[in-house]
Amino acid sequence: MAEIILTIVVEVVKCLAPPAYRQISYLRESKYTSILDNLKTEVDNLKSEKVSIEHRVAEAKTKGEAIEENVENWLEGANDVIVKADKFTDDEAIENKRCFKGLIPNLKTRRRLSKEAERQKEAVVKVLDARRFDRISYRTAPEDIRLIPNKDYEPFESRMSTLRSILSALEDRDVNMLGIYGMGGIGKTMLAEEVARKVKSDKLFDQVVFVEVSQNQDIRKIQGVIADKLGLKLHEESDEGRAGSLYEGIKKVKKILIVLDNIWENLNLGSVRIPLGDGCKVLLTARSLNVLSEKMDCRTNFSIGVLNKEEAWNLFKKMAGDYIEGSEFQSVARDVAKGCAGLPVSIVTVARALRNKNIQEWKDALEKLGRPSSSNFKHVQPDAYKAIKLSYDKLVGEELKNIFLLIGYTAIASIDELLMCGMGLSLFQGVNKMEAARNRVHTLKKELFSMHDVVRDVAISIASTERNVFTATNEQVDGCREWSDGSAIKHCTSIVIHDIKPNLLPKVLECPQLELLFISDDPCETSPVTIPDNLFKSMIEVRVVNLTYIRSLPPSLGLLSNLRTLSLCRCSLPDISVVGDLKKLEILCLRGSYIKKLPVEVGELTWLKLLDLRDCFALKVIPPNILSKLSHLEELYIASELFDFADWEVEVEGVKNASLEELKHLPNLTSLELHVYDVGTLPRGLLLEKLERYSIHIIRIGDDEDEDEDEGWEYWESTGIWCREFRLELNDKIRLKDSLIVQLQRIEDLELRRLQEQDVDYFRNELVKVGSSHLKRLRMRGSRLALSPAESEV
Repeated sequence: MAEIILTIVVEVVKCLAPPAYRQISYLRESKYTSILDNLKTEVDNLKSEKVSIEHRVAEAKTKGEAIEENVENWLEGANDVIVKADKFTDDEAIENKRCFKGLIPNLKTRRRLSKEAERQKEAVVKVLDARRFDRISYRTAPEDIRLIPNKDYEPFESRMSTLRSILSALEDRDVNMLGIYGMGGIGKTMLAEEVARKVKSDKLFDQVVFVEVSQNQDIRKIQGVIADKLGLKLHEESDEGRAGSLYEGIKKVKKILIVLDNIWENLNLGSVRIPLGDGCKVLLTARSLNVLSEKMDCRTNFSIGVLNKEEAWNLFKKMAGDYIEGSEFQSVARDVAKGCAGLPVSIVTVARALRNKNIQEWKDALEKLGRPSSSNFKHVQPDAYKAIKLSYDKLVGEELKNIFLLIGYTAIASIDELLMCGMGLSLFQGVNKMEAARNRVHTLKKELFSMHDVVRDVAISIASTERNVFTATNEQVDGCREWSDGSAIKHCTSIVIHDIKPNLLPKVLECPQLELLFISDDPCETSPVTIPDNLFKSMIEVRVVNLTYIRSLPPSLGLLSNLRTLSLCRCSLPDISVVGDLKKLEILCLRGSYIKKLPVEVGELTWLKLLDLRDCFALKVIPPNILSKLSHLEELYIASELFDFADWEVEVEGVKNASLEELKHLPNLTSLELHVYDVGTLPRGLLLEKLERYSIHIIRIGDDEDEDEDEGWEYWESTGIWCREFRLELNDKIRLKDSLIVQLQRIEDLELRRLQEQDVDYFRNELVKVGSSHLKRLRMRGSRLALSPAESEV
């Protein structure tokens, strides 16, 4: 009855006093209910939008990107508004605000609540209207692991005065370049890293960049490292374009310190385009004062000497274990430490090699350290050579020793490279399968990949004297007697030549015992190396050939009947049909090479276990009935970061490309990397449950008017180290039911874009079927779904 009377009063006021109508209308229950419902609807909309933004923020953070301040402020503001609105609807609006035991409505309270509900609705709408952002995040330079505090760094007193002097020099306005020099393994890099960490923590510079130069200078690589650490992208192909972009990027930093570690010869800072001065300073390290003062014209230099007796002993104890002090080991251990001559690299390698060994092995080590060094390797001190040779002798088993030497003299830097070379040379004992070999390589990674350059030098020396290995740079080859007359080369088992220049290769390499050949052209050389037609004619035993930046393949390559691994990375090859003659080939890597067509002759390599076509951006033709013939294939990679082979089953240049149906004929396949644009090209029954590792991207293409540019295919990101990774972008033509997700087992990393509401239940059910217990990372992007955090990011 009260509500009826109130309704009549409101209608009368509406007619007689319109200005008062809005205020008195707040007293009606229907008005109050309508306002409250509108508030709840807008809060639900805001919650959905907030979850969507949070998904994008979480994804950006997994990429290491920083979040825009206005986005973080919006999320904070949205959360405050939501909390207040929920409290209002839960604690106040739902309560029965009546008086006289509920018989008569409390009009004063209703009016207040109606106005408050409308005010909160307006606040929610205002936050919703402000949700449009130009971008969610931005790239930041990745943190340099060298600049993270190092628990292994020892602040030796003999180094501290030098450290203080270097820091003082860096604050001197008149000093733009300074250097640290000392023998190999003395600790120059460790001191330089500590300088970099110190100036960063004390904020003496806005940016600190650490770059290892090494003996084989690579200007493009140096530029790339600096760019990466500054968060720059060098898209230019020409050297001039890259240099210009880097120069401008460095100039934008007000104060920057660039550390160039391990300089062997003159490095033209102008070629790199490092703008010395005007806020940019450079710290160099080198073994020779002559390199710093004469070749680099560096006038402020600091020498590092060996550790004193007590410092050497303390470092030795830390590496070997404190148990050696106060035991039967102490006397002999002190003598062993003394035999390392205060050289940190010797102390560390010997102490680690003898850790937990018995007293007899300690005494044997002491005796070996006392012998005269048999090495005259000019870059390594005799004491360092003996110490590192001792640690090499302590490696258990020939497999580990062989891998140690291989990493040393080839300068291999990745798991994939070691895997391909090791398999080609049959270094992994009792291993025939690629997946088993990959697991073996990972167990060796930590122990052998962190090679100090002095350790690498000793590995080269050992390989040279004990394994007949020849390794050199272009300058060392030119004028080398062994190379020119072939007297020593003839007996080599491995040859590694970096940055070779034109006309230095002989017409024929007479190497009947050769098992491994590495040749890399100088990528900056305008005149490419031409490999003589008969170079491979007398290499009947060679098992691994690695050619980098080469422009053509000679016909004699087809004579290598025992070849197991052929790596042709970053080459420009108009014709590679000669590989079809390599009937025993097991590994073919064409990564980053310029090839337009995979020749039909590849189908004759029926023993092939690994085929790598990653980053072959010019590849347009894969003829049919090639892949299906590779019945022993275990690993197949056809993808890249920026360009993908996409024209499956499409006619290109008069040839109809292969179908992915051919993958059904590869029963041994365990690893697959594949990007496709049309889900229709993916056949059913691919036996993907057998895959141990995969990275499959199904990418939408088209010109949809509502397409978000920020969600284009170029922003797809892999975790880098992938095991079982699946990326899928849905649209009107691609539904979740049509995808390969129903065939994928044990997914670890899953990303879905544009997932629709009708797909959610199906997705949950299928995720259970394929084994969601293995899922480590789940991302939803561009989906208008209010999923819980557990459903959006794992």
